[in-house]
Amino acid sequence: MYAAGMDHRLIWKILDWAKERALRSTGDFYFDEEPPEYKDLQRAYRPLTFMKVAAWIRHPLAKDSLIINRLLQYQHKSGGVFNYIGDDPEKVEEQPVLGPLDTSFFGHLMLALDRRDEAVKAGEWIRRLVEANRKHMADEGRMFTGMTPEGELITKVGPGEEYRRFVSNKEPKQEFYQVGTSMAYLAVLYDKLRDMWQVTASDAKPYLDNALALLDFEATMPLETYFWPSKCKVAWGAGELLRVLVKYDESEEKIDLASSIGEKVAIHTFITNQMSNGGWPAMHYVLSKDEPAIRYGYRPLYDLICVPSPDGKLTGSNTIYLPSEELTGEFVGEMKAFEIGLAMQLEYEQNRAAAS
Repeated sequence: MYAAGMDHRLIWKILDWAKERALRSTGDFYFDEEPPEYKDLQRAYRPLTFMKVAAWIRHPLAKDSLIINRLLQYQHKSGGVFNYIGDDPEKVEEQPVLGPLDTSFFGHLMLALDRRDEAVKAGEWIRRLVEANRKHMADEGRMFTGMTPEGELITKVGPGEEYRRFVSNKEPKQEFYQVGTSMAYLAVLYDKLRDMWQVTASDAKPYLDNALALLDFEATMPLETYFWPSKCKVAWGAGELLRVLVKYDESEEKIDLASSIGEKVAIHTFITNQMSNGGWPAMHYVLSKDEPAIRYGYRPLYDLICVPSPDGKLTGSNTIYLPSEELTGEFVGEMKAFEIGLAMQLEYEQNRAAAS
């Protein structure tokens, strides 16, 4: 709604509602009756998403010390961010795996709150993740997406764990957003360091370099991978990177590459999959490659989706039901990032043409 330019007073009301109904005494947000796939697996992810919007529109949530202090507990000393740390603020339950999704979203919130130390720690964690993956991406076409709290890249993958442990340029249905969200944060952090915090280009360069390494990896992806809804955040990453590359007059080759990748997401993941009501279909998000629901597709044909139980969780399945509202909200925000980057690219090319 923020990305689409909706009246901030309406967004304000929604944030008020979230505080009134879902804020717990711990500083977390959830409903007691929610199943664990929502209440626990997304414990940090949801407030990290809407708290940055609260900061942008200066809603009181963004200054609530109970909430901020609780969210800060999710960041491990390594800089990575846990998705869940238990229910007791006096006893953090560290998890065995840290990943780029919650870490990058945490970083974006820290940028919105102007908390440099925490933002840079998150960026350093993602930088180390990408650097540890460089050989894997080049030699195997894989990006492993988890590290232990001790900083070890998790490359040992058990049966059925492929879907949650790495992204490859081979399979058409994966957690492609891991690439996009990492690329987006590295690009935005690079920009913030240079533009607002007066860090030199050479000191900030490792963040941009690793964002470009992810862009090059994404460029090896087959077209079919763009049909899967989880490709969505690649538009965000490509859009933010495109904006930054243009802003700092970087390589035209990389500008064109970021633009072409963002265009593929816009056309094949977003526009082609949009329903006539303006939204996108709900999704049965699989947690394992072996889950039968991975065979479902979400490309509409005459506004119809051939997926059973389109309005609730599948009985007996290892999936998370993502409602249409969730996908629609995410997609709009990600499209806006690419729209901004694309607009800057077009202006950049027009100015170059005029100058010549």
